[in-house]
Amino acid sequence: MGAALDLFKVLFEPKAVFERVREKPTFLAPFIPLAVVLMIVTLFQAPYQRAAMAARLATMAQQNPQAAEAAQRFSAGGASIVGIIAAPIVMAIVLVIVAGVLWVLVSVVGGEGRFTTLLSVATYATVTRMLLSVAGVAVLMLKGTTEITSMADLQPALGLDLLAPGATGFLLGVLKGINPFAVWGAFLTATGIAVTHRMSKGSAWAVALTMMVLGVVLGAGGMALASR
Repeated sequence: MGAALDLFKVLFEPKAVFERVREKPTFLAPFIPLAVVLMIVTLFQAPYQRAAMAARLATMAQQNPQAAEAAQRFSAGGASIVGIIAAPIVMAIVLVIVAGVLWVLVSVVGGEGRFTTLLSVATYATVTRMLLSVAGVAVLMLKGTTEITSMADLQPALGLDLLAPGATGFLLGVLKGINPFAVWGAFLTATGIAVTHRMSKGSAWAVALTMMVLGVVLGAGGMALASR
């Protein structure tokens, strides 16, 4: 129970939480509440995902009416259920990959990476991304489905994209990826690495910022592909 509560305490007392992680790394305790929140967010996001698919389905209807009809039926119900179930599974896989990349980066900068500890750090740091998702759904609910015209609209402007309303494609993805929640997540990652691996702040920040850049680039690439 204490490890699960640390998921909230890490936002205010990151050093104390990561000291406990250094002594006893844990994954399931913080992951389970994150998974529950993610499933709820996915449920509330479903109507807006269907709205974002509308334009694509209209284009598909012109090229292949049968395929468009099948896709529309799937997105009307099946896609929502599959998405809710798959969301925590995908998140778990992503966290394992992130921990692996962190292990490599920590080793490169001269530390002795411990995979289970880094997996725990990555899981706790993900709480900021979850807050971003919750904030995004809240904004979508205020705007309504009528304002959703593309997949890019599923993540409202909460980052540098506020400064470039005309940006599209890969650039838009990069600007969306640079937001207060992402920076907060990098801070938690750097703090977690510095505390759990007794690394200097400079080395820990180098790892965290590299991880953030990789995340922004990959996210922007995915957004660019989805907008085609």
